Amino acid sequence: MSVSVASLFLLVAACSAGESVDSVGGTEAAVEEESAQPETSSVEAVEECDPSVPHPKGAFEFDPQLDESLPESWRTEFAVIMANLQTVAPISPCLHDFTDYETGENSVKSPMKIYAWSNAVSNPWPEEKPGMEGKSISGNGSDTWMILEMYQDDLAGENLFKYSVIAHEFWHVYQRGAWMADSPPGGSGWPVWMWEGGAGVVQNLYTAEHYGFSDFDNNLSPVIATALSDPSDFELYERDGGAAQGKSDINGTTQTFMVLALAKELQTTRGLTEEQAFALALNPPAKPDSETPFLDVFGITLEAFYTSLAQYPAVESGEDWFEGKVVKASAVMPSKDLTLTAILQPAG
Repeated sequence: MSVSVASLFLLVAACSAGESVDSVGGTEAAVEEESAQPETSSVEAVEECDPSVPHPKGAFEFDPQLDESLPESWRTEFAVIMANLQTVAPISPCLHDFTDYETGENSVKSPMKIYAWSNAVSNPWPEEKPGMEGKSISGNGSDTWMILEMYQDDLAGENLFKYSVIAHEFWHVYQRGAWMADSPPGGSGWPVWMWEGGAGVVQNLYTAEHYGFSDFDNNLSPVIATALSDPSDFELYERDGGAAQGKSDINGTTQTFMVLALAKELQTTRGLTEEQAFALALNPPAKPDSETPFLDVFGITLEAFYTSLAQYPAVESGEDWFEGKVVKASAVMPSKDLTLTAILQPAG
C-alpha cells in the first residue's frame, strides 16, 4: 500500500541540470535537450527557454509516492530534505521542454513521480512501473521518474546514505534542467564523471551541513589509485564500456574526487574563490557545441585537467577492509563551512 504525498512545488529560478532517460546510475544519472519545433513552411529560429521567465506550464513539481514499508521517520525526513533542496536549488522550468533525442517527445513531465519503498517488500507498483529496482532517474522516452528502493540495512543503521541518496538523485534532475542534455553515450552532455561526481559532491555537502558529517571527513576513502591511470575511462558508465560506477569506483568516490579536483584546479589556475570554483564545477552552463567545450567553459583543456590529477600521490589505504593504494585526496576536500547556499545563491 502506498501513501501519495502532496506534490512538492519547486521555486522557479536559475536553470538546472539533466539526467539520462533509460536509467541513470545505481545511485544517479543525468539528461538534456531542446524542444522539437513543429514543421512550418519557412525556417524558424528555435526560441531558447529563459528560466527566469515564468513558464506557461508553471513551476516544475514532484509527486512523491512513499510506500508504507518505509519508516515514518524516513518519510518525514524525506519531505524536509526535498523542501530544503528545492529552496536552495530550484529546478529550472525549462525542464518542461526537455525533448527525448530518440522519441522527440517532451519526456520529463511535471509532476515527476518519485517511487520510494523498502526492499523488505517487492516493487509496490508492479503494473504501473514493472521491474523497478535500485536508485536512479529512469524513463521510457515519454516520461521520467525517480526510483528510491531503500535497503533495510541502510534504513535501520546510522549510515547517512539513506538521506544523502535523496540529494544525489534530486541533483540529477537539477542537472537535467540546467544542461538540457543526456549523459554519454546517448546524448551530447558533459562526461559522466561530471554528472555523477557532481551529485556525489552535492550529497556530501548536504549531509555535512544538515547532519554534521559526510564522506569528506574521511577524504572519500577509498579513491582507488589505479582507477585514475586513465581518467578518461570515467567519461562513460561501466555498462557503456567506461569505468564510472564500476568495480574501481566504490560508491562513486573516484568521480566525486574528480569534481573536487576540478574545483581545486579552478581556484589555483583561475584565481576563483572556493564558492565560485564549486559553482562552476557543479553548475556549469550547458556543454557548448564546439571543438573545445571543456576549455571554453573551464579555461583548461580536458587533457590538461586529466594530467593534473597525477599531482595527488598514491598512499596505502590504512583501512582494514581495503588493501591497496588510494589517492591522497585531503588536498581537494572543501572547507568545513562550505554550503550549497553559498555556492548556488551567493550573497550580493
